[in-house]
Amino acid sequence: MAALPVTVIWWLAETTAAQSLYRGMTFMLAAVTQLSLSRQFVAAGAAGVAAVAGVLVAGSLPLALAAVVVACLLQAGFNMWSTGVAALLPSVVVSYAFSTPVWSVPAAAAVWLGAGLAALAATAMRMGGPSHPTPSRAAMPHAFALAAGCVALVLLQDSMGLPHGSWAVLTFCLVFVPASHETARRVRLRITGTLVGAVLAAAVAVEAPPVVCLVLAAGCAVMAVAYALTPEADLQYVIFLTPTVILLHGASHYGTEVLGLTAERVGLTAVGGLLALVLTKLFLHRPSAVPES
Repeated sequence: MAALPVTVIWWLAETTAAQSLYRGMTFMLAAVTQLSLSRQFVAAGAAGVAAVAGVLVAGSLPLALAAVVVACLLQAGFNMWSTGVAALLPSVVVSYAFSTPVWSVPAAAAVWLGAGLAALAATAMRMGGPSHPTPSRAAMPHAFALAAGCVALVLLQDSMGLPHGSWAVLTFCLVFVPASHETARRVRLRITGTLVGAVLAAAVAVEAPPVVCLVLAAGCAVMAVAYALTPEADLQYVIFLTPTVILLHGASHYGTEVLGLTAERVGLTAVGGLLALVLTKLFLHRPSAVPES
């Protein structure tokens, strides 16, 4: 589903467009298994809007923070459809608002294409599954706590000038859900999987030539998508996702640069995960009716 269109876009257009296409596909991984087709396209549209909004507010911290807060509040509505189906919405805004190099609007719009292709592919393959709606009494407090956490991480990223600070936001958005037991489980698997995947990828990327890094990254990307669609395979998903990122960077960085990037990935993942645990204790300490997903 992912390999062919991403490769074609990379060959015909540019790397940033290919990355946006793949980001749109991965954004939809939960939605295609839990939402109806019409709601999937609402989620896909939201992903595209978030990406373009991120580009448009880039360079203005107040506008970027406002866009992140809006994305977090929208998460309440999606969670009432099914928990976590659009969890990356705030992270998409942050990625395009603070990433270097600056994304172009056409490249960000490729998120729409990727998300739409994922929805169509899921329909053709008759994918689906049960939804896990979050009660409104849990969805709204979660949305405000999510906004507080994302704003804190964005301010940390901006004040420290972290080039990949969006990784902490990414982790936080993925693991912080309106159920304390589920958040703790996700944090544990995310940190463990990131550490294992990072060590393995760094061992390869330090010495391997760029073409080997690219080939291995493509294989890991496909496996990450496959495990993301497999029930009870969260750990395997993260183990393959992390090398995808590190090996792609390893194709253009060498030696200690790769090791520094690996340490940054692990460290920011831990920051996002630990913040999720803290906010869960402060705001969502009561177990909710949200089932594990």
